Amino acid sequence: MEDSFSVQPYLTDVLLLTQTAKQIKKDFAFFDLSVEFSGNTENAYQELFSQILPHIKELLDTNFPRFLSLLYRIDINEKFIKNTGISSEEITDLIIKRCLQKVVLRKLYS
Repeated sequence: MEDSFSVQPYLTDVLLLTQTAKQIKKDFAFFDLSVEFSGNTENAYQELFSQILPHIKELLDTNFPRFLSLLYRIDINEKFIKNTGISSEEITDLIIKRCLQKVVLRKLYS
């Protein structure tokens, strides 16, 4: 799942990007982590990435169980993260892709 979904075809869809930002904001707010989105879809991916990355680094360093709970909420396989030893940047990318994937799938099957 993690490597098979490309965000590229959806990076220009304003509605999908806005809904993805809302999904990310909702998932992170559940853990009292703030993520804001300006609404500027030209650099939406980078904006979200730069806000999520510090949260991921902090959770990895200080509260790994909470980090795993966040992954569970977003629906990213924790075993994949543990077994591959990927970086916090790669985890951040996976989070954005998975949230976008959920939004796209909801749109396709609603």
